[in-house]
Amino acid sequence: MTDTFAAPRAHTAEELAELDRRHLLHPFTPVGVSEQLVIVSGQGCEVTDSHGRRYLDGRSGQYNATLGYGHPRVLAALREQSEKLMTYALLGASNEAAVLLAAKLAELYGEPLTHSLFCNSGSEANEAAVRIVRMYHALRGQPERTTVLSLAEGYHGTTLAMSAMTASPLLWAGCGPQPAGFAHVPTPRCAACAAGEAHDECVVPGPEALEEAILAQGAETVAAFIVEPVLGVGGIRPLPDGYLRAVREICDRHGVLLILDEITTGLGRTGAWFAHQREGIRPDVITTAKGLTGGYVPFAAVTMTSTVAEAFAGDPMLGGLRHGHTTSGHALGAAVALTVLDVLDTDGVVANAATMGERLCGRLAERLGGLPGVREVRGVGLLAAVEFDSFMRAAQVVGACRAAGVIVRCEGTVLSVAPPLVVTAEQVDRIVDALHAGVLAADSAPPA
Repeated sequence: MTDTFAAPRAHTAEELAELDRRHLLHPFTPVGVSEQLVIVSGQGCEVTDSHGRRYLDGRSGQYNATLGYGHPRVLAALREQSEKLMTYALLGASNEAAVLLAAKLAELYGEPLTHSLFCNSGSEANEAAVRIVRMYHALRGQPERTTVLSLAEGYHGTTLAMSAMTASPLLWAGCGPQPAGFAHVPTPRCAACAAGEAHDECVVPGPEALEEAILAQGAETVAAFIVEPVLGVGGIRPLPDGYLRAVREICDRHGVLLILDEITTGLGRTGAWFAHQREGIRPDVITTAKGLTGGYVPFAAVTMTSTVAEAFAGDPMLGGLRHGHTTSGHALGAAVALTVLDVLDTDGVVANAATMGERLCGRLAERLGGLPGVREVRGVGLLAAVEFDSFMRAAQVVGACRAAGVIVRCEGTVLSVAPPLVVTAEQVDRIVDALHAGVLAADSAPPA
């Protein structure tokens, strides 16, 4: 009989691949993918696989490795906090790191965004935001305000409620019934362009589509509108200039709360601390995750205005917020987040993201725009996309980049590029060169 609890031994690349195939389910990945990358280490903006091959990570893991890998200050914070106190639950108690992080986020956002609830993932953060806005309205004497509106092509996570907030069947088909209380708003992009159809003039639904949706539902029944400043899974699509300002006014006019999902865009990704700051607005609730801890530990935050937070004192059942998790405000995560925020501030990382983002988006447009099969190049900061005329062509480019030692991400016909915010000019150029060569190779490849 083998000793199930024997000390782990080193495994060969082939053994890891076989164990992966037999036991590990990969999110949103077809079963049986050949030559699955097994990453074993990382340093800076590069990662190494089980065969010892090194790659420039042009997707930051899943947009979350914002400071790259092996950052010394973050690792030091992990060690220090784990030796002092791994965590202490916030149910009727607190821990130092969570307290300091909540205060830091309040300082970073400024009034009136003063109170934060911590959880473990972006999906959980957005789920909590939905519960918070519904409970807020109920406590204010409007329990009928339960409907949450979202863009049809938006993405806010994979929990049951979050999957109901997108029109994409990829998230909800076969998982029904979907929960009630959600409705979709037309995404502000041209449908003909999306379909690759010839047309004389683009028709783009504006913020008025939100007001129409509110009135169609009955304004007195709508709790909130949740939106990403740049659609992530929906194709790396920045919202049109002025859209969020108009949305803020519409929400105020109808007593609807505005939730901004900055899970992907927050903490420097777009070249600003938060993407919504470009519009000069303030949400009622904002969610962050991914870059909050740079991918070093799972952690997320829901930050709300004092008006929203203070309403929970009037809850007749508890006198507080009836939501949370065992690891809400986990001290390790909070300590890492504090360090990540300090690195972003003191090391000029956000400014670097703005400079390198301009270089990335500019050179992608210059080198790839107009090439066969390329429909559009777009992006903001270090969050860029190349849209192709087919999934097959996009997949071929991803494969060519990987063969050249650069990892990028593909969802449908859209290839996304989002390297760590500490990326250098040389590394940006390397990514662009790999993509350019990949597009040319895909164009010349025989049809599949």
